[in-house]
Amino acid sequence: MLADQLFPPELLVHFHSEIGLDAKQTESIVAGIQEFHAQSEAKQEQLHQEAAKLAGLLKVERVENDAALAQFDKILNLEREIRRAHMAFVIGLKNKLSLEQQKKLQEIKKLHASGKLLSSLHTKMEAKLQEVQAGVEKWQNDGRDPSAIAETMQEFEPLMKAGKLRDAEALLDRALKHLSGDAKEK
Repeated sequence: MLADQLFPPELLVHFHSEIGLDAKQTESIVAGIQEFHAQSEAKQEQLHQEAAKLAGLLKVERVENDAALAQFDKILNLEREIRRAHMAFVIGLKNKLSLEQQKKLQEIKKLHASGKLLSSLHTKMEAKLQEVQAGVEKWQNDGRDPSAIAETMQEFEPLMKAGKLRDAEALLDRALKHLSGDAKEK
C-alpha cells in the first residue's frame, strides 16, 4: 500500500526525461542515490556481522537464552534502521518532484504494472524505426550516402535482443537526429 505512494529510485532515473527532471533535480537525485547506497552497504555489512555473532551463539549445545535474544534484538534494531533509512530516502526522492512529475510517474507505474508500458514503448519505437527507414530511402532517392545511418543502426538489433529498449530507442533518436540534421544542412 505504501509503495503505491512512493517511487523507486530506478524509476526516476530510467524515466527522467519522460517526467521532465531538470539538471538540478537529476544531480540531486543521483547524489542522493549514491549516498544512500554507500550508507546502505555499510549497514548491510554490520547486519551480516551481527547475524554471524548470533549464529555463533546458537551453535553450542546449550544456548545462553538472554545473550541470544539480546543479539537477536540487535539484528532487529539494525533491520529497523535499514528500513527506516530506506523510507526516509524514498520520501526524500518524492519531495524533490513537482506534483506534475509525480503524476507522470504514477501513470508510468500503472502502465508498467498493466504491461502496457512495454507495449507503448514498442509502438513508439516501431514508429521511429519506420521514420528512420523512410529517411534512409529519401536519402537514397536523393542520391545521398546513408552508410553512416546504416552503421549506427547495426547496434539496434543486439540492443533489442538484450532487452535494452531504452538504449535502442536512444539509438533511433540519434539516427533521426542525424537524418534531420543533415537534411537541414542541404
